[in-house]
Amino acid sequence: MKKRSLILLVVFIAVFAASSSASAASKSIYSTSKARIATILELTIAQQGQSELRFGDIRPSAIDSTEVGPMQMAVAVQCNSGTQYQVSQAISGGLVNANGTQMPAGNLKFTSSPTKTTGTGVGTLTPMTGSSQIIFISDANGTSDTVLTDYYLTVPPNQEPGDYSANITYTVSAV
Repeated sequence: MKKRSLILLVVFIAVFAASSSASAASKSIYSTSKARIATILELTIAQQGQSELRFGDIRPSAIDSTEVGPMQMAVAVQCNSGTQYQVSQAISGGLVNANGTQMPAGNLKFTSSPTKTTGTGVGTLTPMTGSSQIIFISDANGTSDTVLTDYYLTVPPNQEPGDYSANITYTVSAV
């Protein structure tokens, strides 16, 4: 019996010693965690493969102007800054054919509207000009959105035939 008591006493002492060391004061160290999230303010053509406005083959009237359209361009804006932004467009000049014959930029008109937010587009049919034109202003929070711009082309009577083109540049910037 003494052997058993002695074994129990040794086990008790071992358990007591282990629990005493577990409740000893612990030490903590601190580390600072940092992450830098880049500001995003960028735009892309939202419809894959669409990088041109193609009005197709137009057969103008010999008497009256011919209206063609709408042709739609969807420009997606990604923004995480929480601040308002605007989207503008600029046309390189009038639409020109291979012979150098030009249709004035104002023959190309547009309207624009957002698809997701309460941002502001251009609700009335507006002629393109040679200078930059704002086509969209985001909501106050700068929420990401897609801007749909509808383009209409007016072809004057007896316009010289040919393939006419001009470049349109879209720009997004903080307000």
